[in-house]
Amino acid sequence: MASSKQTSLPTIDRDAVVRLWLARQGLTAARGARSLSRRALVDHLERTGGLQLDSINVLDRAHHLTLWSRFGGYDRARLDRLVYGAGVAYEYWGHEASILPISHLPLGLRRMRGFPPAGWKNRSWWPVYNTPAGSKRRVLARLRAEGALESAHFERRNDEKTAEGYFGSGMPMPKEDKRSLKLLWHGGRVAVVKRRHFRCVYDLAERIYPADVVPASRAAFEDSWLMIGLRANGVASESHLVGYFTDTDLKASDRKRVLARNLKKGHIVAVRVEGVRGTCYALPEHLDTLAKAPEPEGTTLLSPFDSLLWQRKRAEELLGFSYRVEIYVPPKKRRFGYYVLPILHHGRLVGRLDPKLHRDRGELEIKAIFLEHGFARDDRFDRGLAASLDSLRAFAGADRLRLPRGWRKLDG
Repeated sequence: MASSKQTSLPTIDRDAVVRLWLARQGLTAARGARSLSRRALVDHLERTGGLQLDSINVLDRAHHLTLWSRFGGYDRARLDRLVYGAGVAYEYWGHEASILPISHLPLGLRRMRGFPPAGWKNRSWWPVYNTPAGSKRRVLARLRAEGALESAHFERRNDEKTAEGYFGSGMPMPKEDKRSLKLLWHGGRVAVVKRRHFRCVYDLAERIYPADVVPASRAAFEDSWLMIGLRANGVASESHLVGYFTDTDLKASDRKRVLARNLKKGHIVAVRVEGVRGTCYALPEHLDTLAKAPEPEGTTLLSPFDSLLWQRKRAEELLGFSYRVEIYVPPKKRRFGYYVLPILHHGRLVGRLDPKLHRDRGELEIKAIFLEHGFARDDRFDRGLAASLDSLRAFAGADRLRLPRGWRKLDG
């Protein structure tokens, strides 16, 4: 395989790789340099691959915070209209549940056709979580007769089993028809038509997805793991791409096959990156523009579910930033906090902060701010962080900002 001849591969400057990565992620320009228009949203989805959705609402939903990090404050209702009304995107599995560009629908349809993936069927939780055919037929019949429904419209049946500890969570099993809705969504029989207070509203997929879209080929679907990852990250090793997009669920041997196929066809090229172990890969067009990647500017805060952090090994190896989402860590074992936001300052991850939005009293509290070892706080950083916190406060709908001791001068 061509990538094994590492001594003959061209070597790329690490800083240039980081600049390209941040540019692909939309984090080169200062926050708010672009407004969130329809074109800007589509561009973001196409470049990064999608927006991760998550139900945790410490400050705001993950996809809202991810867009705020780049565009500043915007109208959330307009975003919903673009995603669910204008047909520029759809909800499906990308990096976990995500908002994906509508151009990726052929890839989604291919995954739907092969659902459940072998990796799921071999898991111990699958027979417990899966639902009988009768439940799925019941759900489809109600949607066909009544139109779009939420899971709340389906009651738990008296004879249902309520197994504990599914997915190792220790929580009660969701009601059967709710699980059927989710499984039918994975399988492409139903689609999310909108969100109501973040709750999914489902309808028959035939009423939502365009009828003329053809599923991608098996090869194109397998390649998407690599091509979406490289479009979003620029130059990257295989280990930097694993887990960025999780829809294909490829084994290591399949990933090697995909890499070899695309190297042979010239769709990607193999390179080395200074300070990064092993072979890296890139799209040829990215290498042609590598030197033109701009220097990152500005200060912003990132959601724990930001696409820049989907592959945390990459963040650690290229940016020297070790990050762990501590939401599911017992409180006494947390190092930094429940919902910690990394601080991106002129292209470097220089710290993190622990926020809490008190909606009842209109206050955004920053419980703690932690700076990375070796980073020296200066006036430029203070101004950038102050502007970020004020923007976040306004976007979260808070009237006041409360900062920890030693940082209160940022509050003006």
